[in-house]
Amino acid sequence: MRDDLRAAVDALAAAESLLVATDFDGVLAPLVDDPMSSRPLPGTVEALRALSRMPGTTVAAVSGRDLGTLGHLSGLGTVDEGESIVLVGSHGAQVSDPEVGGGHELSEPQAVALAALDEALTAIVAAHPGTRIERKPAAVVLHTRGVDQPVANAATAATVAMAAGHSKAHVMPGKCVVELSVVDADKGSAIRDLASWCGATAVYYAGDDVTDERAFAAMASDGREGDLTLKVGPGDTAARHRVDSPEDAAEVLLALTEARSRHTTA
Repeated sequence: MRDDLRAAVDALAAAESLLVATDFDGVLAPLVDDPMSSRPLPGTVEALRALSRMPGTTVAAVSGRDLGTLGHLSGLGTVDEGESIVLVGSHGAQVSDPEVGGGHELSEPQAVALAALDEALTAIVAAHPGTRIERKPAAVVLHTRGVDQPVANAATAATVAMAAGHSKAHVMPGKCVVELSVVDADKGSAIRDLASWCGATAVYYAGDDVTDERAFAAMASDGREGDLTLKVGPGDTAARHRVDSPEDAAEVLLALTEARSRHTTA
């Protein structure tokens, strides 16, 4: 780990009230072709649970996955006594603890719009072999990972063009995905809601995708000097620090866990 990142981790660990939040795919778990085979790297969930039991520390997994799938794949769907863990699914449209805020119940017009998007995206997937559709409570998602690039590009273009004709569709492109949501939810708003709810004086957030940039940008504009934002992998970013891989992100998380333990037991 670079010296500047280690120093930032040590400073963060001394916060009076700390929120430790992380994306799942591409951060806790390496990216895989089959989304349902994704699993967190060894030691990461144990580190998050250990952090959640420390005084003044709240843990959150913030993902584009729907809430049920996130809880199942991450292993954080069940919270033990003494653990402060919140799951945020569908980019903030679902929250495991209603006291946090966020979360959205669909109105009738939104439900109608979602059904229309589902029908149109189903047709696009049928016309582009190998692509897949994922259905969420407030969104439908095109998946193109592992698909020949010309087919993936054509399916992506068709999906974006289709969504442009739907006034209620919020388009969120990511790595080999295009999500069409009927609610305006994003990870930046989710992080702000979480930080406000738990009274965090400092926040850690790690993400790898385009959708995580909303969280990085929100945290940058909030101006807390003690926050630590971590971009995993390549690409332009508003995060303050970067690592190359989920394995490197796991190293940072373990270092934070050790440092936080020292500060909270001193």
